[in-house]
Amino acid sequence: MKETLEILRAELDTLRIRLVPLLDIPPPTKGWIATIRAALGMPQHILAKRLSFSKQRVSQLEAREETGDLTLTQMSEAARALDCKFVYAFIPIDPLTKTVQKRARAYAREQLAAVDRTMQLEDQQTPIDEKRIDDYVRRHVTERDLWRS
Repeated sequence: MKETLEILRAELDTLRIRLVPLLDIPPPTKGWIATIRAALGMPQHILAKRLSFSKQRVSQLEAREETGDLTLTQMSEAARALDCKFVYAFIPIDPLTKTVQKRARAYAREQLAAVDRTMQLEDQQTPIDEKRIDDYVRRHVTERDLWRS
C-alpha cells in the first residue's frame, strides 16, 4: 500500500507542476459566467434558454457566482451552456511528497521528545538531531502514523 500511495503522490506532484501557474490567474471580477457570456455577446435570455432557466435565474446564477454560492454542478452546467469546460482542482501548496515527509519528521520529533522526557528522568538523554529523526522515520513511521496527534 505504501508504494501505491507513493506512486499516487508522485503522479499528483507531477500534475501540480502543470496546475501551479493557474494560481496566478485571478477570476474575472464579474465571475466567469457573466464575463464569458458578455465576451460572446450572448444575452442573458439566450443563456437562460440553453440552461432551461428563466432570465431572472441566470441573473441570480451570475450574482451567486460572484459570492461563491454556486454548486459544482451549476458551474459545470453553465460552462457547458457557454461551450466551455469547467475545471475544478485542488492545487497543493507544496508537493504532496514534501508534505508527507514534513509530517513524518514532525511525528518522529513528537515521539522522540516523549522518549527523551523519560530518558531525562533517568539521566540518559540523547540529543534529538536530524540523523536521529531520519533514522526514526525510516525505521518506525508508517503511513498510518502520519496524521496521528
